[in-house]
Amino acid sequence: MTTAWEALKKGTNLSDDETLPTSLRHEMEQVLKGEKQTEAVYQLKIELCDIHPPIWRRVLVPSTISFHQLHLVIQQAMGWLNDHLYEFETKDAIVDIPHPDDAFIPFPKRKLDAQRTLVKEHLRKEKQKIIYTYDFGDDWKHTITLEKIEKTAEPLTHPLCLTGKRACPPEDIGGSWGYEETLAMLQDDTRKEEIEEFFDWYGGTFDPEYFDLEEANKRLSIVVFA
Repeated sequence: MTTAWEALKKGTNLSDDETLPTSLRHEMEQVLKGEKQTEAVYQLKIELCDIHPPIWRRVLVPSTISFHQLHLVIQQAMGWLNDHLYEFETKDAIVDIPHPDDAFIPFPKRKLDAQRTLVKEHLRKEKQKIIYTYDFGDDWKHTITLEKIEKTAEPLTHPLCLTGKRACPPEDIGGSWGYEETLAMLQDDTRKEEIEEFFDWYGGTFDPEYFDLEEANKRLSIVVFA
């Protein structure tokens, strides 16, 4: 019976007197035997549409997560409150949480269940993009770009934020148009009463340039991949 090491020597033309470090030899034997599995990790960029300067996050996730899990990652990475409905739009499908009335509504694309559909089924190549919409009232659209595909032998147990820029807008503010109006108000010293009312409604001060990587990863730590 041919051993994994003998198969390796044959496949790589190693002579009997050529050797590899013991640790590397053991690792390669594991791979040949199928004992060591690698996992694809996606580096995704999440960027809010119609906002300037841009608001974005860069995250790492396993390729095997569902679209619903990706929704949870986006919520925590961005800083949303997960109080509203959502959907993803790919090249040929709309992915969301199914509703009983969907059967009576004509959709331009096929509908898929976000809890049963894997991200890797629709994002396969670097530079591919999909659209994520959160809160159909404010209509917050995000462009999700697959920037890199990497391999790892150590599976990710939860998502990781690598970097990002600017604070997440307040919820229920009227979408990108309402957000621009709010930023203009905050910079206008003649509208102090409106500013105070906004801070009372928001629950504190708001700095549109604020982003804390440690805070983002603390939020993401609650999203656990089984």
